[in-house]
Amino acid sequence: MKLKKNAAILLIMVVLCLAVLTSCGSNGDVDADTDADAGAEADTEASADAGEGKKTVVDQLGRTVELPEKVEKVSALHIYGAKMIFAMGQKEKIAYQLAAGGPDTEALAKVDEFYGSLPTVESSAHGIDNPEAMLELGVDVVFTNARAGEEAAESYQNAGMTAIAVSGETFEEVYETARIMSVVFDCPERDEEVIEFIEGIRGLVDERIFKVAEGDKPVVLVCGPQGVYTAAAADMFQQQMVETAGGINAGAELSGGWVNISAEDIVTWDPDFIFLASSFGLEDVESVLAYPALQTVKAVKNKQVYIFPSSLGWWDFPLPQSVLGIVWTAKTIHPELWEDVDMLEMADKVYEFLYGYTYTELGGVL
Repeated sequence: MKLKKNAAILLIMVVLCLAVLTSCGSNGDVDADTDADAGAEADTEASADAGEGKKTVVDQLGRTVELPEKVEKVSALHIYGAKMIFAMGQKEKIAYQLAAGGPDTEALAKVDEFYGSLPTVESSAHGIDNPEAMLELGVDVVFTNARAGEEAAESYQNAGMTAIAVSGETFEEVYETARIMSVVFDCPERDEEVIEFIEGIRGLVDERIFKVAEGDKPVVLVCGPQGVYTAAAADMFQQQMVETAGGINAGAELSGGWVNISAEDIVTWDPDFIFLASSFGLEDVESVLAYPALQTVKAVKNKQVYIFPSSLGWWDFPLPQSVLGIVWTAKTIHPELWEDVDMLEMADKVYEFLYGYTYTELGGVL
């Protein structure tokens, strides 16, 4: 009964978050008096007066960047930045269909008349868009990946756009991105709405997982772009995803993003679960279960090898959409605590918050 009560609380909480979706930018008018504290916090943390009424923002590389007088068109070079633009309610400021947006934004183009009408630009295999094409499409602000470094940001700055580097490998970084974007887009309430939405779901997970004793937390290997022999290190979002869900990241002692590992490493860690996360189809469950070198690993012996279930892209990318990755991970490794939670219903609520369309309306299946 208590689990059902908790699920009901979650759904009420998510619906309340959805009710405030229209409070920023193109999704509705901003009431500047509604949440002055949130706006003040964003201004304090993210911006400063550059003189003569000009506004600046300090990005997540520590660069002080002067903003255009009016932000008309924006772009993002990384899936995280793209998702955060949508989460901030700024779809109408996107200049073109973002190559870095992933399968869910491709699905959005099919159901949303405005986004589907936007032009596309030729992109490289890594999703780095052509600066000249972006300028031709009127882009005046581009969100770069902070992990690509200052040189990448400056290359777009030098091309004639305002480049702002953002990162979302921790909850704190995501919240700082939201505050930065609230200054860029001049929507001083939406950052707190995004933060409260994420914290609400995170709090529900904490409420259930705190009952799990430290000794009962399973070891989870989260694999990346090169398949099962790539592990998520401690400096990645996947670390917090697994820990929040009540597990122990097998790569917790590693650093440097996605780290190449060996079969011997996996045997030594002996993970209880293996998640084929950002492998982009390079691996499937059956092939991993058949690897001769991994037959002694608990996850393989017990057939606890999984792929995130979403048909609209992985849920282990940095937030905001990856609150679903946290819940799914918790539900997978502690199923007895989550029997009352329907992942499709949860996905519908989260995608509606992000895009204005449910996961089902976007054509997603689990």
